Amino acid sequence: MHLDKKQKVGDNSAVYKEEVLFNTDTLSKIITHLPSVDLLNLALVSKRFGISNIDDGLSLIEKSAHIAIQDIATEEQLATLPYYNGGNSLANYHYLQFMRGPLTFDQLTDGAVYVKRGDKSCVTQIGHNWGTAFSNSILRTGRHYASFEVEKFYDDDYTANREAMIYFLGVMRPGKTNENASGTPLYTDFFQHFSRNKGHENSIQCCLYNTSSGISFSSDWDGSDEITEDITWEGSESMSLGDEIGILLDLDEGTLSVYKNGRKLGVMKRGLSGPYCWVASMWRGTRVTMKRGAVPPS
Repeated sequence: MHLDKKQKVGDNSAVYKEEVLFNTDTLSKIITHLPSVDLLNLALVSKRFGISNIDDGLSLIEKSAHIAIQDIATEEQLATLPYYNGGNSLANYHYLQFMRGPLTFDQLTDGAVYVKRGDKSCVTQIGHNWGTAFSNSILRTGRHYASFEVEKFYDDDYTANREAMIYFLGVMRPGKTNENASGTPLYTDFFQHFSRNKGHENSIQCCLYNTSSGISFSSDWDGSDEITEDITWEGSESMSLGDEIGILLDLDEGTLSVYKNGRKLGVMKRGLSGPYCWVASMWRGTRVTMKRGAVPPS
């Protein structure tokens, strides 16, 4: 009799633990402490977590990920999710973690190198031409803001007496480059050795701000080196070393705006539609540091 009662208590305890663990409210709290790749692995290895429910077609992991997103994401972050009205909660959670982390230059070309080991937010150009660095963070919808600090990294015959250095900062299509890519994304030496990600695209394949002149440059990557220059966009100003340059990509309005030391200069380009990623091209002896910033008020 005593043994039966003890066994019954144990069974109830096991049932209670299972009910707690396999509960969307509890699991959503646990999820916020897990990398998205671990969440996906959990869904793949456990039928209890990953099998879809017959009634609504969603698994326990998907339901919990949806709750976790609503708990931790800001309104601005929710607006950037690729499946804003529902859809794939696991993909949304992965993207949300990406958007909440620091901005990084994930691919480098032609002499561009990281300044410090383990820090992908700061790059310099050690070659004798243009070097380009760009992010793997794909910007599909919503409003995104990045700040760039441009500095002289070392002096040579070209850089020693210059107060303003030439940089190209802005956005381009996301994708993957190979070892033959060189120069800036405006020219064929770069985009002919670049594989673009698929997605909705208009004719503006890249749009870059020239820090020394204030001119907006864009290209449709049509196979030639023909580029579009907008010299007279309203608010255009050049930048000097030490200035903080802000770039706001508003994919709701289709605009790219420039800020100087926190002050909005103006809308540099209109008619953009995603996807894009952040990109910087720099001349030798210079470096760029990129940071994620809060989206300025409208």
